[in-house]
Amino acid sequence: MKTKKKRSRSKRPKQEYLSFLPIAADARAALYYGFLPIRNLSVSKDDGIRAAGLKESWTRNPAGLPWLFSHDFAEERAALFRHFAEKNLLAEPQPVMLVHETAIVKERGKTTVNLEVMGTKKSIAEALIIQATVSMLRDNGYENLLIEINTIGDKESSAKFSRELANYYKKNLGAMTAHCRQSFKKDPFYTLSCRECDPTGKLAEHAPTSVSCLSDASRAHFAEVLEYIETLGIPYRINNALVPDRKYCSGTVFEIKEVLPDGAAGPILAVGFRHDDLSQKIGHKKENPAAGIKIFLKKKAAAKKIGKLPKPVAFYIQLGDEAKHKSLDVIEKLKGEKIYVHHMLGRDKFGSQFSLAEKSGVPYVIIMGKKEFLENSVMVRENATRTQVTIPVTELANYIKKLGK
Repeated sequence: MKTKKKRSRSKRPKQEYLSFLPIAADARAALYYGFLPIRNLSVSKDDGIRAAGLKESWTRNPAGLPWLFSHDFAEERAALFRHFAEKNLLAEPQPVMLVHETAIVKERGKTTVNLEVMGTKKSIAEALIIQATVSMLRDNGYENLLIEINTIGDKESSAKFSRELANYYKKNLGAMTAHCRQSFKKDPFYTLSCRECDPTGKLAEHAPTSVSCLSDASRAHFAEVLEYIETLGIPYRINNALVPDRKYCSGTVFEIKEVLPDGAAGPILAVGFRHDDLSQKIGHKKENPAAGIKIFLKKKAAAKKIGKLPKPVAFYIQLGDEAKHKSLDVIEKLKGEKIYVHHMLGRDKFGSQFSLAEKSGVPYVIIMGKKEFLENSVMVRENATRTQVTIPVTELANYIKKLGK
């Protein structure tokens, strides 16, 4: 009688992005916010072919950052989506949050650190990116920061804005130079900040804005992003002239600048953007909504590396919009005390988050729900004994430190 051989279940190989890789010491803030390092991306021949269909539509970039809407940018995104597919990151809990120092697109004298949130259209993606970036910049000595932000919304919103902008400026073509007229024909967005098109700035004063053309869904999303920024207490202003090239980006675009002593906006320290439909535009079958940011660190500061991931002491779970907004502040406070916790702020349901907490194997779970939010507290649960205690947020760091002794 033949005996059936037991099938040996091979363990699922650990994804490369889950194993820690050295990264700039001044970028360590990203780790506390859940961004995991990957190897520097390199552009393959296939990436170049995929990006070839996207050509730069502007001869000049209104934001003053020619690399952001360049062909190099499209190739870099193609390399990122390829990495996502090759490592089967779709099988990992979504959203996937990555940090890398890829310098395909270079800024003179700077090291570019990139943060990516892939697999979600939710506004928490922009919030996590902004908060992690601000925390990183403050660690690098930048105290007074300003966010300039705008959105062109979804396809419906962007198309409406483009039509209204084109109709508006067609009435004023006679006042434009030949160069501006040609650029306008390629993309009406070009006119928004071209000084040759509008030397006095009077045309722009009465031009339609992208925010006024948003669909209900896009308006709600943008309002959520602004609400997060307000909760974080970061100064911001809506810049109607800040728009991305629609071939590459969609939705939210923002710049983080240093505020100079005289109150003027200083150099651009980081540029963020959404590109929800770019994956399919470069030939991938599945949509991969994503948001990213490029942060410029001084090369000397970025030279030092850290090669050890902090050990998590707990998994942070949040329930409800209020608690989710408060969570970024709680994580920042813990980071200030060098306390590293796992979390999945991109998830809303308790069961989903708790399942990940159990798999992580951490000894404690920190929970903030509506009741805790109103009381400015959290519930700390010990997994081994299932005992739990309510702790004020102001005392959380000290309490966790005592648990670790």
